[in-house]
Amino acid sequence: MENKKEKKQEKLKKTEKVISDPHREYLDMDTDEEGYERRETSESEDEISSEPENPTYTEQELITLVSIVVVQYVKDLTILCHLKESDWNESCYEVIREYFQCVSHTILIIFFNQNKLIASLNLSDCKDVDLMYFLRSPLQIYTTDNFLKTIFCGNINEDKTKSFFKFLQNIYAPVALNSNEWPEIIQDDLYLNLHNLLMILNEQLCKSINRTILYVPKERLPELRGFQLFYEDNSVIREEKDTTILMQEFHIKELIGRLEKIVRCWTKQIHAALNTTIIRRNIESIMDECNHWKNVYDNLNSLNNQLSNNEVQAIIKLLKNINSSSVESFPIFIRKLKETLMESSSNLIYLNILSEYCTNLYISDNIESNMTKILLLILLIWVESPFYSITNNIGSLCRALSTQLISQCQRYIDLETAIKGQAESGIHMLEKSISTCQMYRKVYEKFVKNIATSISPYRIWDIDEEMIFNNINAFIQRCHDIIEICKARIIFERCTKEITFGGARGIDYEKCCQQIENLFYDNLNKIIAIKENILNIKDTNCNITIHKFRIAIIQLENMIKNLINKIFENIKNIDEGIEAIYAFERFKYRTCLKDLIYEKWTQMWKMLDEEIEICNIATIKEIGAYHPLIKSFSKYLNVQYTKKYYLKTQCTKMINASYWLVNCVDERYSLERYNIVIDQLEDAYSINAIRS
Repeated sequence: MENKKEKKQEKLKKTEKVISDPHREYLDMDTDEEGYERRETSESEDEISSEPENPTYTEQELITLVSIVVVQYVKDLTILCHLKESDWNESCYEVIREYFQCVSHTILIIFFNQNKLIASLNLSDCKDVDLMYFLRSPLQIYTTDNFLKTIFCGNINEDKTKSFFKFLQNIYAPVALNSNEWPEIIQDDLYLNLHNLLMILNEQLCKSINRTILYVPKERLPELRGFQLFYEDNSVIREEKDTTILMQEFHIKELIGRLEKIVRCWTKQIHAALNTTIIRRNIESIMDECNHWKNVYDNLNSLNNQLSNNEVQAIIKLLKNINSSSVESFPIFIRKLKETLMESSSNLIYLNILSEYCTNLYISDNIESNMTKILLLILLIWVESPFYSITNNIGSLCRALSTQLISQCQRYIDLETAIKGQAESGIHMLEKSISTCQMYRKVYEKFVKNIATSISPYRIWDIDEEMIFNNINAFIQRCHDIIEICKARIIFERCTKEITFGGARGIDYEKCCQQIENLFYDNLNKIIAIKENILNIKDTNCNITIHKFRIAIIQLENMIKNLINKIFENIKNIDEGIEAIYAFERFKYRTCLKDLIYEKWTQMWKMLDEEIEICNIATIKEIGAYHPLIKSFSKYLNVQYTKKYYLKTQCTKMINASYWLVNCVDERYSLERYNIVIDQLEDAYSINAIRS
């Protein structure tokens, strides 16, 4: 047992010795194949013969280890955002104890998961969050004495690429690239692969932050004297303090090759940065245009400062000194960079003035005045700015203004009110937005086209108006679509007042109306489902849904037509007809239904005209049929009075019911006949009354 413990302690000492010097495996490498083979065989046999054994601690040693390492060291070394003493929990302590007691675990991570502190032995448990890690070498046994000397720990934030890049560039690369302990056979390949890795990580980092960052190697360069490399016996000499470093010509060629590859990467980055002025995406407003040029200016200004860096200049001068082809195009790119930097600065001056006006671009009654100021300022930019004097660029600026106006209208329209609330208020907002967009086009045609043509005979305002107003026209059409939905709500939604139909089939008619209302709500719910995107003119799915809604409304209109025709087939008197028409009053706002209701209203006047004609014929026949001395004459007078009263009552009902309907020809004709017949009835009544 004691022999086993001594072997384990001896093995622990060897492990610590290996960890203390990471380069020993290269320095101690035996190039003798037989010796190397023997050592490899013995190590393999040792691995097979014994599996990793966990350290054995006495109870007191375990208490000391846990209290010091867990409570004091691990907790003190853990750095996480918003970490408090109260966040530590027994679950974390258990995992940390397992990590130190089981040598097969090489990593311990500590992180927050939904505001709860978690400790884990598996790196895959933590994704996209800040974490603290502790690393051990394989089979490394920790004690209270060697923990701080041998532990390797660090912090990684949620941007893993950035964390790895910073560690490699600022900690690992300076040590690795300036170390004299690497074997010459692997040195150049190691340096090249390290540079390639760092350039890839740098490229990913640039994409994530949308900035151009030049990768500057931390490798020592040969001495420059009067812009010439100093050679001695086919070697490059660089004096550093009291030592002289000799670099063989072979390594110089490899170094130059690495630097040329890095410079070519710089050239690619500069070219991509300059292309951002040509490729502009997601320009939705004047402010977006302003932000775009601000980002371009900041990026190019930062790039210009990086190119002025002493380390960058040293690499460029070194490659120029040996006439490297990798830096031949550099002066052209530098000149173009400075020109673009000045151009972006000039554009920002104009755009900042324009954006001040556009931030006050609200849907109001004085929209014409605001639009006039903005468009006149755009004309000024077109005249003065060297960049926006180009047709495509000033056209993009006008298109950005159109998009911003649409955005303002979208914020002004309350879709909750239009689609689910007061439909009339929604229609008012939509109509005001439409008139605003139409006013924008009117001002553009009035000022821009007329003034631009008179500024100079050599300057032509040659901008495709369709490019500027395509989105405006699409937005106006979308507003009309929503207005149509609002009007459909007014007509087909369930009424607050209860509508009843008389007659034997009244209940059937009411069920049919309820069915139509339910079908309407089913289709309206599909519109409500796309409410958040319905004003987005780029969303083609909304067009499909609106088209289906329009077809469904046409089908509901046909159902209403069939119901109206069916009801009026059974209408026998004016009272039933007026009751039915009043029940369908709300449908008068639909053109096709209004015509049908007008037709049924005409039918009711014809029915009244028929009753007037019947009374007229009966009166003519009865005049003179009774003599005042005859006993039944008093009954005749009562009949005449009843007819007169009946006609007046029916005519009054028709007149009162027509306040919400358009006058028709039959109404005027019937009223004329009515007045004639009433006069005849009154005359007959008066004459016979005198006789009596």
